[in-house]
Amino acid sequence: MIAIKAQIKGEIVNRSVVVKGDDAVALRQLGYYGEVDDKGDIVLDPIEAAYLLERGFLKVEVGKRPLSYPEFSGLMISMDPKFWLKYLVYSDLKRRGYTVKPGFSKDQVEFRLYRRGAELGREGAKYLVFGVVEGQLIDLRTIIDKAREARNLRKELIIAIIDSQGEVCYYSITLSDL
Repeated sequence: MIAIKAQIKGEIVNRSVVVKGDDAVALRQLGYYGEVDDKGDIVLDPIEAAYLLERGFLKVEVGKRPLSYPEFSGLMISMDPKFWLKYLVYSDLKRRGYTVKPGFSKDQVEFRLYRRGAELGREGAKYLVFGVVEGQLIDLRTIIDKAREARNLRKELIIAIIDSQGEVCYYSITLSDL
């Protein structure tokens, strides 16, 4: 990991955090965060921004006012009730050393997970991670649909179970054709 001399600055724009100019270059040195837009700026998913903010790498501003991690998280939770669940899964996977990108669904706890050491752009995600809360009823059809979606995308499905203490356990799910 590269040492960053100063915090990278990002600004909230349309439910994302945009990092511009030299800060975008510095962010690229940290790893695979966000998506590069047509101007060369990096657009971070709120989950990625929260992770970088909590770790002290990012300073998020609304206008010219910086937000603390609790302020930013509170704002994001008000926009997305599943924000905290998404953050628990994302940060747990990052701490385990994986490259993680947001999934294809904005209304579910879902991520694309790359194998350790993967080079983004050269190889795709190996796993699709789908998060659920322990004890919450989930229709079996939902799990089957997610497993089919993962298989169609040539990915393995991982179910992330989030318990009441915020701990996450992972289970691999595969479909069998009979």
